[in-house]
Amino acid sequence: MTPELRNIRKRLIDGMVDYMTPDADDDEADSSFDPGYTQAEIDECGRILDDLLSSLDEVKGAGHDEAILKVVHATIERLNELNERSDCALIETEQREDLCELINTSARQAGLKAAPTEDITEEWREW
Repeated sequence: MTPELRNIRKRLIDGMVDYMTPDADDDEADSSFDPGYTQAEIDECGRILDDLLSSLDEVKGAGHDEAILKVVHATIERLNELNERSDCALIETEQREDLCELINTSARQAGLKAAPTEDITEEWREW
């Protein structure tokens, strides 16, 4: 995993954890706040992303966009299912942007020939 991808993944996961953890210094924080997802779902999201990066490493350099897109599609489907289980609370706007950046960047680093501004996730994602 490149430092760039590692940073995106960390920012994404840390943001999910931060959102569900009330700020101890905030006097107005609602102690009954429910983010709509659990640490287990965050952990699963991390595993899905790790699987994506591992699978892309396996097809890297094969020169076949089809193999890369197959990995991306499977990842998006898993993320769709995970987000659905959390009543669509896990992946909000900020997380969506980070996920798209991570997936698009990793696919291009694996050799996908796509325009730099093209979002290859849009076709399949439900978040």
